[in-house]
Amino acid sequence: MIRYRPLAENSKLRTQNSALPRRAVVLVGHGSLRTGSGAAMMGLAEYARAAGLAPIVKAGFLNYSQPTFAEVLAQCLAEGAAEVVVQPYFLIPGKFVREDLARLVEAARASHPGLVLRLARPFGDHLALAALVLKRAQLAEDAAATPIIWRRQAAPATGLLLMAHGSPDPRANQPIYAVAERVRAAGRYAQVSVCFMDLNEPTIPDAIDRLAARGIGALVAMPYFLQLGGHVAEDLPAIIDAARTRHAALQIRLTEHLAYDPLLVTVIADRVAEALAHPADDRQPSMTGGFAQLPAW
Repeated sequence: MIRYRPLAENSKLRTQNSALPRRAVVLVGHGSLRTGSGAAMMGLAEYARAAGLAPIVKAGFLNYSQPTFAEVLAQCLAEGAAEVVVQPYFLIPGKFVREDLARLVEAARASHPGLVLRLARPFGDHLALAALVLKRAQLAEDAAATPIIWRRQAAPATGLLLMAHGSPDPRANQPIYAVAERVRAAGRYAQVSVCFMDLNEPTIPDAIDRLAARGIGALVAMPYFLQLGGHVAEDLPAIIDAARTRHAALQIRLTEHLAYDPLLVTVIADRVAEALAHPADDRQPSMTGGFAQLPAW
C-alpha cells in the first residue's frame, strides 16, 4: 500500500502560516492554446487556500494562458504579501522549471528587493503521485469491467503504461521512473512501463507493441499529464485508437490524466513546506537530489 501524509496533517505548515499572515503561494503551470486547459490548477489553488495552505494562493502560467506569472505576482503584492513561494505546477525538473521559471523568479527578485521569494521543487516523485496513478487506473478498470456473470474466461494479464511528454534532458525524467517503480511495487499490474510522446524513448506506440509481444492481454494507459492540453485531449486518444487497430485482441483502457484531485494538494503542501525549510536567500532548490541513471524499461 502506498502511504502519504494528507494535507490536514501538515501541522507544521499551518503553524508557519499563522505566524506570517501575509504569505502567498503561487502555482505556475505551462499553459496551453486549448481554452480551459488550466482549470484543474486553478481549482487546486482555491482548494489549497481553503485548506489553509497560505492566506493567499493563486495560479498563473508561463506560456499561452492567462494570468501570467507577473500578473499573479502583482496581485499577491496588491493583497499585501510579504513572502511568496513559487510552486512549479510541473511533474519533472525540465527546462521550463530549471531555466524559464527560474529566470522569471530571479527577475522578480530584482524588481522587488524587499520581497521574500522562494522557488519550490516540482512535484517530482512524491508518494501521492503513485497513489493518484493507481486511483485513476482503478477507476478506468472499474468503468470497463465486465460483470463476473458474463465472463467466459480468466481475466488476462494486465499492464499499466505511463505516457509522459518527454524532456530535452532525459535525466529530468527520473522522477517518472520512480513513480512507476512505486506503482509496480504495489503489485496490481503484471508489468508497468514508461513511454513518451516526444523527445525520449520508448515512444508510446513502441511501448504498446512491446507489451503486446510480451503477452499482456489488457493494458491501462495513463496520460501522465497535469493539464488537459492538446496532447491529452487529442494526440493521446489518437495514438491509443491506432494501437487498438494494430492489436485488436489487446484490451486498452485509457484513463483520465492526473487532472484535479486533493492528492495533488498534498503534493503542493509538502513541496511548499520544503521550500520554507530552506534559507530565504537560496536561489534555487535542488530539483532532483542528483540525476540518477535511468532504468531500462
